[in-house]
Amino acid sequence: MLSLRTLADLILPRYCIACRCELLGSERHLCNQCQLMVSPIEWSKADDNTLLRALWERNDVEAGGSTFYYRHESPFHNIFVLLKYASRPDIARDLTLSTFHLWMERGLTHGADLVIPVPLHRARLWHRGYNQAEWVARGVAEASRLPLRTDILRRTLNNSTQTHKNRTRRMTAMVGAFEVHGDTDLNDKTILLVDDIITTGSTIADCIRALREKYPRINIRAYSLGWSGK
Repeated sequence: MLSLRTLADLILPRYCIACRCELLGSERHLCNQCQLMVSPIEWSKADDNTLLRALWERNDVEAGGSTFYYRHESPFHNIFVLLKYASRPDIARDLTLSTFHLWMERGLTHGADLVIPVPLHRARLWHRGYNQAEWVARGVAEASRLPLRTDILRRTLNNSTQTHKNRTRRMTAMVGAFEVHGDTDLNDKTILLVDDIITTGSTIADCIRALREKYPRINIRAYSLGWSGK
């Protein structure tokens, strides 16, 4: 007798978001073969790794981590295209839920108080319908059982997409793009700042600037689902 899942797949096939083969049974988003290939970045420590050292160039960040290398030539580039532009933010939450436990084991959330996603400008949020970084943050919050706060950071500049800009143009475009909203006191708190993809770190850097201007004693950690290594 066919299971309901098998019957549903016969009627409406599902496809792997990476290799586009047909998904079977309990496979979700990724086929089992691609799931095996999508191994997290092999950094063993949250307080000393390549991403963190890149962020240290401009900010005092006490810990950081990222799960996937983001390369345009990689078949997994499609994952990020879908979650960012194709109305599939659920992919971000599900992938984070299935992999974030490794960063919890590496100490990224130990002693943390809040999870804060990098915000979208309200105009872009209205156009897209969701903030992909918030969906990554939802997965982080659910896995770690930390509170998720989307009301603290606000994006004030509606910059054009950063995808095709070089490092210098990205850094210039992001200066003053964020501000802190509300009166929650975050001094002496430890927050985990979450984005979908970190490229040069300019977006994270300006979020940290805004947070430190209002809360000079805040402790900041950073996490992204993807990292370009630039």
